[in-house]
Amino acid sequence: MTVPPARTYSSPMDHDINQLGDRLDILLGRFRALHDENIVLRNRVAALEGENRVLGDKVAAAREKVSGLLERLPQE
Repeated sequence: MTVPPARTYSSPMDHDINQLGDRLDILLGRFRALHDENIVLRNRVAALEGENRVLGDKVAAAREKVSGLLERLPQE
């Protein structure tokens, strides 16, 4: 029994495969960059949300303080 010879790709097909591989590398690089940026942005959002809660608490405390001061003012 004889083994058929290995099939070789034509030169244009090699070029297409190489070009596809290059495009895939670019796509994966962009995916990684966007993934990393997404992580950074999620962390930034979490930090800003925490800061927003702290500032909201300070505003609420200031509002209570002003309300208390207004109640102590003599009425006309």
